Amino acid sequence: MAKAKLHAADGAYKAEFDLPASHFEQPVSEAAMYNAVDVYMGNQRQGTHKTKNRSEVSGGGKKPWKQKGTGRARQGSNTAPQWVRGGKAHGPLPHLYKRDINKKVKRRALLSALTMKANESSVYVFEAMNLEAPKTKVLAKVLETAALIGQRNLILVSEADKNVALAARNLPDVMVQRVWDVNTYWLISAKNIIFTDSAIKALTAPPATGAKSASEPKPVEAKVAKAPKAAKPAAEKVAKPKATAKSGAAKPKAAKAEKA
Repeated sequence: MAKAKLHAADGAYKAEFDLPASHFEQPVSEAAMYNAVDVYMGNQRQGTHKTKNRSEVSGGGKKPWKQKGTGRARQGSNTAPQWVRGGKAHGPLPHLYKRDINKKVKRRALLSALTMKANESSVYVFEAMNLEAPKTKVLAKVLETAALIGQRNLILVSEADKNVALAARNLPDVMVQRVWDVNTYWLISAKNIIFTDSAIKALTAPPATGAKSASEPKPVEAKVAKAPKAAKPAAEKVAKPKATAKSGAAKPKAAKAEKA
């Protein structure tokens, strides 16, 4: 079982701590870690790089000199790329570098990084790290007692602690993050990973029972058979009597007006 050093709140060593196998004894996949770090670093780029081409720089509008008779090379505009202060040919344009990574690959990369740090004996657990005031010297004293001062340390806490964050801000090699926000890049770049006891519990805690799992099938509602609709009574058709003879006398035709 993977082990970690357990320290008291003041940094004094107490005993060994058994790390959960579900997070610290998993197969290490270097390919998954590479993909996760590559995607993370690419997503940090703003993509605002831009150069001006020959239509955007100032100048132009007139031929520098006539085509023939000067002995010089022919030129059409002083905004051409070969001119000083001319436009840049095929320069970079603003675009996004954002990419996505499969959730399973991202999860495997995180577990691989945790397992790798546990195998290197670079995981430490503190019973608590509660500072009464945001004092850098107090946090530095705790790390010095634990023989971790002067190294690149990543402190993972279960909840955002303003005092710890402010105290670590003036230490150049110390970074504080919530355990929910940690990623593969920060785990790999740190020399030591420092968990609080509550952060370890939060990391390995099962999901809340009230939340519905995405893979949980939805209950199927029983369909109630609808009663058949009552047939409408057929309307009785009344036979219309057929006229055998034209009723009434024939209408006299209007006499044609005599021609004038």
